[in-house]
Amino acid sequence: MMQENVNNSKRLLDYTFTDDSSTNNIIYFWSLGKKTYDNEVPIKIRLYERTFSNVDGNKMSFQTLMGTPVIVGDILYDYKNSLYLLCNKSFNIDDIHYQGELLECNWVLKWQNKEGKILEYPCVDINTTQYNSGETSSRQFTLGTTQHRVSLPYDENTVVLDTPQRFYLDYNKQNPTSFIVTQNDTTTNKFGKKGIVKVTLAEYQNDSDTDRPDLGICDYFKTDKAEENKKAVIIYEDNIIKSGGDSKIFTAKFYDDNGNELNNVIPIWKIVSDFKEELYVKEYDNQIAIGVDNDNYVDEDIKLILSSENNNIPLTSLIIHIKSLL
Repeated sequence: MMQENVNNSKRLLDYTFTDDSSTNNIIYFWSLGKKTYDNEVPIKIRLYERTFSNVDGNKMSFQTLMGTPVIVGDILYDYKNSLYLLCNKSFNIDDIHYQGELLECNWVLKWQNKEGKILEYPCVDINTTQYNSGETSSRQFTLGTTQHRVSLPYDENTVVLDTPQRFYLDYNKQNPTSFIVTQNDTTTNKFGKKGIVKVTLAEYQNDSDTDRPDLGICDYFKTDKAEENKKAVIIYEDNIIKSGGDSKIFTAKFYDDNGNELNNVIPIWKIVSDFKEELYVKEYDNQIAIGVDNDNYVDEDIKLILSSENNNIPLTSLIIHIKSLL
């Protein structure tokens, strides 16, 4: 009897679903790299109870039929309003329908992965500076104390986002502000095969040598199909330099797509810091030695970037911490 009632409720909802004015929309499922929806079939979905909160921004409730599940981490594209919507909550209601919550995306996050491919993800960007989470810093490489949190769908590209990955979060195309990853919460909102990652970002200084505001990409590097599978690696004992102590040695290694070491590549080292003149730096062969003898810079960080002479291998980078000798 109970199953019969469920089936009757499903049939009734299916028959009357589009009669509701809240279904007056054209909504598609988004997927990475999709540029057009001309050949796609819109989904049946009701959108209602639109609200705003300081924590999540613009949000709305949704309802779909059982045959069109929208789950946490799904991104939808609202064709009529040119908006992306991120599913933040989703519940199966008695096997009759799905209902939940969608957040309105307000930014498209762009970055270049280690293979050189440029990725673009709609996301929900919230300024979290006022919440004092402890991620802000007075470190020399940080230009400001602004902190943001971006919510992205969980997948193989977003789960690996980590320091020192940087992004632009700024509509000012002439002099955009960049932000660096300080934390990636990959567990709190992971449900089943999908979910959401919440990435905390802190304001960070730009790098005129590698940043491409015209492309919207920080730390951009050129690549081609013949070179995209090669990689650069920084070998080190640890990433801590003690003020007044011995210099630390960092070694450059380059590998082809089969994991074989490339011995004919000339490394190019770059240090990003506001106190480079206070550092002891010596390069020899494929190594670089870095030291410091000034306690004023204890608890500061520097960024070490490794690239190749011909710039044909994806660069890599490392955050180095300065600590007290005592």
